[in-house]
Amino acid sequence: MTRRTTLCAFAALFLATTPDEGQWLPQQVLAMDWDALRARGMKLSKDEFWHPTKGGVLSAAVQINGCTASFCSKDGLVVTNHHCGYGAVNALSSPESNYLREGFVAKTKDKELPAPGVTVYVVRRIENVTDRILAAQARARTDIDRFRITESIKRQLIQEGEKEPNTTCSIADFFEGREYHMYYRTQLPDVRLVYAPPSAIGEFGGEVDNWEWPRHTGDFCFFRAYAAPDGSPRAYNEENVPFQPEHYLRVSSNGVQEGDLAMILGYPGRTERYETSIAVQDRQGFYYPKRLDLFTRVIDVLKRARKKDVETDLRYASKQKSLANVQKNAEGMVWGLARNAVVARKLREESEFEAWVSASSERQTHYAGVLDDLKSIDLAARETQEKDLVGGLMGSQFICPIMAGVITMAANAGRDVTPRLAKFLGESLNQDLDLVQKPIMRIMLEEAAHLPDDQRLAGTESLRDASDVERIMADTEMFDANARLALAKGGADAMAASTDPLIVVARGLAEERQKRATRQQERAGRRIAVGTRWIEAQQKWRGSTFYPDANSTLRVSIASVKGYEPRDGVSYTPHTTVAGILAKETGAEPFASPSKLIEAAQDRFDSRYFDWRIGDVPVCFLTDGDTTGGNSGSPVINGKGELVGLNFDRVFENVSGDYGWNADRSRNISVDIRYVLWVLEQVQPAHHLLREMQVM
Repeated sequence: MTRRTTLCAFAALFLATTPDEGQWLPQQVLAMDWDALRARGMKLSKDEFWHPTKGGVLSAAVQINGCTASFCSKDGLVVTNHHCGYGAVNALSSPESNYLREGFVAKTKDKELPAPGVTVYVVRRIENVTDRILAAQARARTDIDRFRITESIKRQLIQEGEKEPNTTCSIADFFEGREYHMYYRTQLPDVRLVYAPPSAIGEFGGEVDNWEWPRHTGDFCFFRAYAAPDGSPRAYNEENVPFQPEHYLRVSSNGVQEGDLAMILGYPGRTERYETSIAVQDRQGFYYPKRLDLFTRVIDVLKRARKKDVETDLRYASKQKSLANVQKNAEGMVWGLARNAVVARKLREESEFEAWVSASSERQTHYAGVLDDLKSIDLAARETQEKDLVGGLMGSQFICPIMAGVITMAANAGRDVTPRLAKFLGESLNQDLDLVQKPIMRIMLEEAAHLPDDQRLAGTESLRDASDVERIMADTEMFDANARLALAKGGADAMAASTDPLIVVARGLAEERQKRATRQQERAGRRIAVGTRWIEAQQKWRGSTFYPDANSTLRVSIASVKGYEPRDGVSYTPHTTVAGILAKETGAEPFASPSKLIEAAQDRFDSRYFDWRIGDVPVCFLTDGDTTGGNSGSPVINGKGELVGLNFDRVFENVSGDYGWNADRSRNISVDIRYVLWVLEQVQPAHHLLREMQVM
């Protein structure tokens, strides 16, 4: 087989399969056994589901700020998870109008609020650009050259694609660089908040229930995308009108039952199914445990700070929620990778693979040494993994803004201090300096102080213990905005001559950032060369269903509504109900429902959303869908292409599923669309939205 193998060829591998494992590309779904899908409940034709140029039901799934959402009306109504809209709701809230606490309902379109930072991306078409990229890569002479040539040709292709009116393009690689696709998307920057339930509904159970089952969370909210009157994308303008999508999902009020076909549409972020045992060992032994430790300590700082007053509480609510999700994910990875013995499985697979290669002289010619070559890349990453993680977090504006600001200042020494940089380094950088920033900086500097000698970060050589950290904190002048600006304006000479202890650290970390980027580029370039051989070998060896790792591109997971047994003697059904909310109710966060929900629950037996088959109004359900981060907000559809739920989580036992799907434990959690409709009708009424979605 030649190096260039198209997805059409890969598609031939699963013409007779309808697997529940896999995050499948649209082309691959079309190549599946459609008769087998119909036997499971598929009512749509292939063209109704997705057509390469005409779209289809799948086209209703859109990206929204790292999550997935879907159009659910002809007037640009978008539904996604509450936690995906949390940042926007948080930003729109104030002590006087706390939409996180009280919820929000725009009774009419003119009351919908511009959602800060929220953008909707709609895929229009997908183009295979593999030939042009591989031809450019052929000119490479070194690993870093290969990486830079690849990035250069990508930029060129994107510039060409974006000559189309109202188009933004991106390029994604598949199968370790054997395939490259360019996505032509419409970017809609005018997005407005339409409806958000109170957090007591939208995050019922809080971090206690996060990644757990049974779950009773109403994790949903609604936005609306707007455009210019001619339908073209445009930033917020009072004359903008609701965007008219070519495809949107009809909402079903009939629900799903155990065993029903359920398809999850969305943009899963990242999986690492084809990593080596070396890489998984390092994730399990260092990366996730260290992330768990650091994020736990940072979250503790935020928790204490939020008790100060309402303004501070709102200021850090979204950040704490984001970090807490990463924290719980890391905990699940540590637990799941060990429990599922992923490293042992990888070692066993690698042994079997090498035996397969050795059994054929032809395979030896093509694939001998490919596993060792791939492992060598991972071993090189291991040499600097500790300094890379700690240095990266120290330079993160999200984690440690003032530290990131000083590093940026050091990295830009010698350049003119633009108004933008001056504003960045100004007084606003000192927000909650003593309350939040200094405590977090102490955590990170102390972590740097305890790095092994062979992984010390430049600039931190004098850091050995907490007293050294306190010396830096006491002696630096960089907590003063005027001092920062004065030094920045002094240029490269002033920066190089400065003996300010925090500047000494920042100079080193700026240098480390550049070295880290170069190492990553070299490894990425090397991986392009090795990874394509590795994936080709894996495809031939596995000889059956084969799908690319998730990379934030449009995918489909095919699943069934199904419970599971998390441990010996415990069996979980696939549905939760309002009765479960009442059973968890304590009157105190995170199990304190709004009084209106408690009241509505008394009359729910007469509701049209009451399901006699499960004996209550449903809240959430499980499927065995293959999902990961980025699938938050993914529409779950039935065989008719109707919206039946919104994916929002995985079970704790499946957090480590990024490294391998498991038929017994891979379960994703969705809020039942009937619970959404019940809340819109009975708890926090929005009858106009029910009419717009044609369910009333």
